[in-house]
Amino acid sequence: MHNPQRCRVAVLAFADARKDARTLNVCRTLATECELALWNTAPGQCTEWQWFAVEVPPHGRMLIRWLRFVVMLFWRAQRWRADVLWAGDVYCLLPAVVLRWRWKARVVYDAREIYSSLGSLAERRVAQTLLAWYERWLVRWVDRVITSGKRDAEELAQLLPLRAVPEVVLNVPFYAEPVRSNRLRERCRIEQETLVVLYQGAVHRGRGLLRAVEAIALLKTAHLCILGDGDFAAAVEHHARACGVAGRVHLLGSVPYDELLDWTASADVGWCWIEPISHSYELALPNKLFEYAMARVPVLASDLPAIRSVLDDVPFGVCCAPTADAAELAAAIMHLHKNADVYRHHAAHAAREYCYERQQPRIRRLVLELWQNR
Repeated sequence: MHNPQRCRVAVLAFADARKDARTLNVCRTLATECELALWNTAPGQCTEWQWFAVEVPPHGRMLIRWLRFVVMLFWRAQRWRADVLWAGDVYCLLPAVVLRWRWKARVVYDAREIYSSLGSLAERRVAQTLLAWYERWLVRWVDRVITSGKRDAEELAQLLPLRAVPEVVLNVPFYAEPVRSNRLRERCRIEQETLVVLYQGAVHRGRGLLRAVEAIALLKTAHLCILGDGDFAAAVEHHARACGVAGRVHLLGSVPYDELLDWTASADVGWCWIEPISHSYELALPNKLFEYAMARVPVLASDLPAIRSVLDDVPFGVCCAPTADAAELAAAIMHLHKNADVYRHHAAHAAREYCYERQQPRIRRLVLELWQNR
């Protein structure tokens, strides 16, 4: 039996929520105030909310995987009913809007990227056009939109027919006191005094990973560790072999989000150098930037507007131009490493400023207002 005095929220995520920081943080925020159910693509267990798996094949054409997710979600959700639906990304807009009509619910859309100009679709114009049309059509039935940065919010307000200005919810982790460890060194058999550069996140084109390999090649003994999965992994491996550093580039796959801080805290420098291959990437404010700060790891970042504004505010890293070559990036890595204590001090300040506890009140307010005014 559900409690009629509590708002019922259904969070929809076309992702493995165990590895999706933004979805997990939203669920943990709302579960304290609401009766919550999460539909995602992976099985899991949780005492705080109901966890439903809508499993899809891990590989294969995106369209086929998405269609299976939507159909199975409708089937699995028949016996549930929500007051508010949280569409965790653009791919959940269709099921959220359909279930809105069925349940007479309200819809929150988490536009975590500028989906009308994705980096992954930079060379697939037809697919990009269709996705942009799909978003623009369905967002008409969305009650509120949130996004991960001020510049994204301004962009979406111009691009989409919205009912209200988007709410900004930064993609930041919960506050934690990290403990430095040798986890990456032990996993990759790296010597204690050797410099470890870490990239964490999706392994896609436009994340500067080929340039990272080239910078590592110039540093002679440094290692690059990559925590994440994606369709660009084979290209990174091939480039590492071509540069003669295959033994110093480690693709480790993704790890559960709740374990990520321990892995991050064992790195010396965090890689957040984004290539502006699309408008979405030009406006990027990635969660890895803040995760490195939480782990007290100095950051090498792209000199892009949203990232620059954060590092101007709290300088826990350095910005390099998107046109920087491998030599410039290698020099920046060494600068961060030699001055690590200074950057770690600033990172500790950033960790308190950019933590999820500061985001939670606006999420709860937004959802409860929709529930009370439905």
